[in-house]
Amino acid sequence: MSLSPRHSETGEKPTKILKTEKHFDVYTQLHNHETSSPASEEVCSEEEDENWSRLPHVALVKVFFCLEESDKLQVQFVCKRWYSIIRHSPCLWRAKSFRFSGRDSRDLTHIPYRYATHYVRTFGKYLHYLHFRLYSPVSSGVCKKFQKSIKVCLSHLIKQKAKLKEFSLPLLHLDRSQWMLYREDMCAALANFFCKGQHMVEEVYFRGARAPFADGYKVLYALGYNTGSTVTVLDMEDFFDGRLPVFDLPQFIDCMKYFTRLEELDLNYGCVSEEILQVLAKNLEPNALQRMFIKVYAHDPHNQVIWGQAWNSLTNRCPNLTVEMLFQRVMTFGEHFRILCPQVPLTEVIFDGCYIADRDWQIQPTLASILPHFKEKLTKLCIDLPDTNEVFDNELLYLVQCCPNLTLLKLNAFVSTRFVSKLLEMKQEKKCNITILRARLFVRDYDTAAEERDLEQIFNKYRDIITDEMEDYYVTCGVSM
Repeated sequence: MSLSPRHSETGEKPTKILKTEKHFDVYTQLHNHETSSPASEEVCSEEEDENWSRLPHVALVKVFFCLEESDKLQVQFVCKRWYSIIRHSPCLWRAKSFRFSGRDSRDLTHIPYRYATHYVRTFGKYLHYLHFRLYSPVSSGVCKKFQKSIKVCLSHLIKQKAKLKEFSLPLLHLDRSQWMLYREDMCAALANFFCKGQHMVEEVYFRGARAPFADGYKVLYALGYNTGSTVTVLDMEDFFDGRLPVFDLPQFIDCMKYFTRLEELDLNYGCVSEEILQVLAKNLEPNALQRMFIKVYAHDPHNQVIWGQAWNSLTNRCPNLTVEMLFQRVMTFGEHFRILCPQVPLTEVIFDGCYIADRDWQIQPTLASILPHFKEKLTKLCIDLPDTNEVFDNELLYLVQCCPNLTLLKLNAFVSTRFVSKLLEMKQEKKCNITILRARLFVRDYDTAAEERDLEQIFNKYRDIITDEMEDYYVTCGVSM
């Protein structure tokens, strides 16, 4: 066998290649490899091991950094040196995410929970980003195992004086019956952790905890009193049980004064009041708060009135503040008029009907009379109303035309193909700045052939505008059920 082109064509032996420092005899090396004996293979293996042993510490750390977690846990047993490097290199263990599922048979045993506690006991002192997530707790036994695992992990972090920067424990749904015996212990463990062991955390995510106010207040007070001066991101959307008017409780108002460096705040409208906005305006550092996300849900308290003066106080303290609002099943003009006062620095608004229709819902007056007040700041608009049968083409076109900064439009509603054609015509005439259009146009009958044909003609007519000036364009038809 020969790899020399000359030998394969003429039948001559390969020309000998002189070995110098700048040349390498490929033929000889491959030939030796093919005809090598087991003894020579052992010698090569020993040489490779010797080469690995000569790698400097920094190079090995970079190699281990590229490995998956399971691979790192295996290769640590190759030799004492690798074991020492892997166990004592903080950069290899900065982030960890634990995921448990009540529907997974393996998670019904103690194995994954013991692994989590062992991991935190071993590498917890290096962690900066820690995430726990429990999916579908179908039984109280799963909640019990998860609660005990969290309690043990947090106690290890306290003992090791871990310096977490981000802590995430979302979607606990403590209002479920499965948590009835363990929700108080879970909240007590979290409060104890923030009191005794954590004074540097910057980002905290408790979205969807749905804790009773007494238990949730303990956690929030411990977090604010001990680490409020370092927390920059606080996600407490659906943190409390939604049926309670939290905005009216003095304990919550007093608790929020400890958060002085917030940059992002997610919460429910049931937690917002004039007093809360004034407390934030008084205690936040100048220009600290950059973003607020407010969820307005039909079953949460949302009848309070917040006057524009409170919003002015907050925006004067934080002039770069932007507000995003989500309306879920809150679709009447009166509710929108009460909540969306012109002083709100609104940049994004989402109307979500949750696939439920109500005869009192109307989005037309809001599009025509309320949202134009935010024309200078509004950048994103999403409407998801596939079951109301309300057509608002003209009102929406007027809003798009009068909002120069509106760039994203998402629709899932009864909008005609004429709207798409007029919107692209406005885009061609430089009368709007929409760059992202994602729409699902619903029709009243089951035959969408005519609408699909119209959309194809519209695309062909404005193909250049779509391909050159649109970042994302997706328009299709659907049938409302």
